[in-house]
Formats: sequence, C-alpha cells, structure tokens
Amino acid sequence: MRCRCHILWLCSCTGYYFAVLRMCSIHVRSTRGGAEAIMMAGSHVVVGIGAWVWAAPHLGLPAFDVVPLAMAIGGSLLPDIDHPHSWVGRRVRVISRPLAATIGHRGFTHSMLAVIGCGLLLHWQGLGRGIVDPLIVGYLSHLAADFLTSSGLRLAWPLRRRYALPLCKTGSRAESLIVVAFAIWVGATAMGIRPLSML
Repeated sequence: MRCRCHILWLCSCTGYYFAVLRMCSIHVRSTRGGAEAIMMAGSHVVVGIGAWVWAAPHLGLPAFDVVPLAMAIGGSLLPDIDHPHSWVGRRVRVISRPLAATIGHRGFTHSMLAVIGCGLLLHWQGLGRGIVDPLIVGYLSHLAADFLTSSGLRLAWPLRRRYALPLCKTGSRAESLIVVAFAIWVGATAMGIRPLSML
C-alpha cells in the first residue's frame, strides 16, 4: 500500500511539472550576439514553489498559504524581467526592453546585489515577512536554478566573472529531470518521507 502511495505521488509531481511547463515554457531564443539562455518559466515556477515549501518551516511561516506561494512564484520569475522574450518580460516590455538594451540578460537582476536591493526595498515599503520572505526565497531559487546551467550567472555583478555548476543546458531534458527530481525530493520531505529509504 505504501509503495502504491509513493508511485501515485511520483506521478502527480511529474504530471504537475509538465502541466506547468506546457502552460508557460519559454525556449532558448537566438539574438544577434548568439544564443541567450532563458530557462523555462515552468521550471522556475516549480523550483520556486519547491524552495518555498522547503524553506517556510525553517522560517516559521506557513508553506501552503496562497499569498506566500504566490509571492514565491512571482519571485521565481522576477529576475528574467531583464529579457523581453521571457514570460515576465513579455508582460512588462516597458521595463524589460530598456534593461535588455542597457544591462543585458543575466546581468544585474541575476546578481546578489539585486537580491539585497530587492529585500531592502520591500522592507523599506513596510511589507511583512509573509510577503518579503517568500518573494526573496523565490528570487534566490531562480538564481540557484540558473546557476546549474552552462550559461551561469554574474552573481558578483558588475564584475564580469560568471559562476556556474553546469549540470544542464537550458531547455534540455536534463533540466526537466533535475526539476522533477527536486520537486519529488521536496514533496517527499514535506510529507515526512525519506526519498533515499525508497531505493
């Protein structure tokens, strides 16, 4: 019976991921300067949710309330506001186009400076932890996911050095496998299941 529950739960996680992926996937697009990598928005959404579900108990906040989940999702998409072809960039082109033209993709918005600035701005606005914490966790989840791609990140922007742990290429099957594995691990942990004990 326990094995059946694990199999059903595994299928649910995988099905959820590919449903989100189908709704908001964005593929690598070519630019004049070569191929610019935009990790699929569906991947960032799932990783953002997973990161919040894992982090919330450690922060003393509810993991499954609607508002924090929405903030985590928003934060997981926000860094790609620097690219007009990204999911969020297409919806605020008045911001994404100038950013892309002046700074470029995976520049300032994909740096630790942006994370710190975003956190300070939100606190200055007087927003509570129920808004700030999930948004920052979502934002960091985006950077962590992009860090695993071959394109890497300029985490110390404005310095030009890129940091990466290149486990996959953007939009590849490896990306999908990593995201699904992460979702499964987080879900199992939230349910009190030790994934390694299933092996």
